[in-house]
Formats: sequence, C-alpha cells, structure tokens
Amino acid sequence: MKRLLPMLVLLLLAEPVQALCSVVQAGNVAFGSVASTTLASTVQSSSSTNAGLRCSGSLVTLLRSDDFFKATFTPTGGTTGLVGPTGDVIQYTLYADNTTSYPITRGQPFDFARNGILDALGILGNVVPATIPVYLRTLTGSNVAAGNYSETFTVFWNWDYCYGIGVGGLCVGRQTLTGSTTMTVTLTVTADCQITTPAINFGSAPVVSGFSTVSQSVSLNCTKGSAYTVGLNDGLYVSGGRRRMKSPANNYLAYDIFKSAGTVRWGSLTSARRSGSDADINPGNGTGTGSQVFNYNARVYTDQATPPAGAYQDSVILDVAF
Repeated sequence: MKRLLPMLVLLLLAEPVQALCSVVQAGNVAFGSVASTTLASTVQSSSSTNAGLRCSGSLVTLLRSDDFFKATFTPTGGTTGLVGPTGDVIQYTLYADNTTSYPITRGQPFDFARNGILDALGILGNVVPATIPVYLRTLTGSNVAAGNYSETFTVFWNWDYCYGIGVGGLCVGRQTLTGSTTMTVTLTVTADCQITTPAINFGSAPVVSGFSTVSQSVSLNCTKGSAYTVGLNDGLYVSGGRRRMKSPANNYLAYDIFKSAGTVRWGSLTSARRSGSDADINPGNGTGTGSQVFNYNARVYTDQATPPAGAYQDSVILDVAF
C-alpha cells in the first residue's frame, strides 16, 4: 500500500488540463460612417473581438517557448487597403492589441503567443471559451471620394500548443492544427466641405446711398469628386424678397448678396443656388485638396428711406447640398 501513493500522485499530475482551440468564422470590422475631412485629419479606430480562433479550457502555466499561435491576414483582392467605388484606397494598419506596439503585416505570419499578448488577454487561462481580438487604425492623409470602402482577408491560423502539463513541467499533449476563415473590413466615407466665410461689413454712412458695395468671396474645399451646390438663406429678417439687418431699436436696413460681380441674387432654392461648376476659381466637382472660390458682392438698397442711426446686424446661413 505504501508504494501506491506515489504512483497515484504521479497519475494525477500527468492528467492533461486541456485548452483546445479551433478556427471559427471571424467577426467583420466596421469603421462606420466618417466624413472625408475627418478621415483625412484624424485616425479612425475599430476592432473585432474575434479574429477567427476560439479557445476553451484552462491553462495552469504560461505559454512554453515552443508554443505558437500564428495568424496570416492575406487580402483577397489585388489592392492593399480599403477600396472604394472609384478605385480610391484608404490605408490602415492591423494590430495585435489595443496599442500600436504590435502591428500586423499583411501576408506575413504574426505569432500571438509571443510578446505576452495571449497571456495578457487571458485567452488560454480562461475556463470560459474566448476568441482572439484584432485592432485596426486608419492612416491620416487620405483624399478619397465618398462611398463604401472595403477589404476582405483570408485569415490562416497555424498553431502548435502544449495543452497538457505533467510532472516536472513536461508536455504530455500537444494540439497542432491549421485552419482558415475570412474577415471583411468596411468604412463609409460621407461627403463634406471645409468652408471659409468672412463677415460682411458695410462700415458706416450717414445715408443709404453712402454705403459702398462689399466685394469678397466664400471658399470651399469639398470631398474629392463630389458634385454640390451652395445656398445662402434669407437671413433673420427678410421682407419683400430682400434681406434686412436689424438694429436694437427694431429698425431695419435692407441689403442683399449677389452672385459674383453681377445682380443675380444668391439664394437657397433651386436656381438661386450656385453649383461647383459655377465657382469663379477652380470650377467643377470637389477636389479634396484645393479651394473652390465663389465671389459675391453685397449692397445696401438705395431705394429705401434712411433708417435711424444705430448698429444693424443680420445672420445668413450658408449650406452645401450634395
């Protein structure tokens, strides 16, 4: 009987504690909708909690030096990055954790077992089944057209893992498998504009005929390839088809804003709007890199009675429609 006790202990220690893994369908990644100007200037982040490998069970020790969990993310198309409807490409990087410390190179195996990534995630030490996440970040500087962008990967998993630990730390069971899944990454670019609108200042005059015409411009830098129109609303105090400024004493001074150097009123409806092709400088669709300039002139109507002295103001909204 005294000889059985050590043998029993040995058998118990040699019983493997399993943490078996398998390839499952990876979760797709969606960056959502992003305005083109935001995409160009600000890094966009997203992630998937499931890069296609699912492990279950519990691990009693840290990963061994000869264990590996390698994933290869290979694009299925001929272009690297998110490709849009006009062939524009948005570049981004994949990472193994939620920092920029472990970038993943497309088409090259990345070992999630190294650098303590799996240990930090607790993937193999968790009795609850868990998957390996992947993180994505766009690069700034993209000048692309509006539309839906996507990239699809084949994710090839290759792992060799000691799942059973015996006496003295010896491996008593290994899982060596491979498998593939797919993952699609998407991002929607929405049209947008950067707008520069200087204030209109008529200065001072004793009578309405003394106000000079103000000639200046509005500058827009709109999404690459976007067709758009620009409108100016009637302001706060329009009356009789004329814009008006108002004084604190509730008096009014009628004025208007006209297209380019002409006499056609710039408004917000139908033909009163201005299209990108009507720009005085760089006419056409948006370029995403250069301003398109719309000249205008603003004048105080001289066929009205001069109102009482005071500071007159109005607020006009410029809108861009795509």
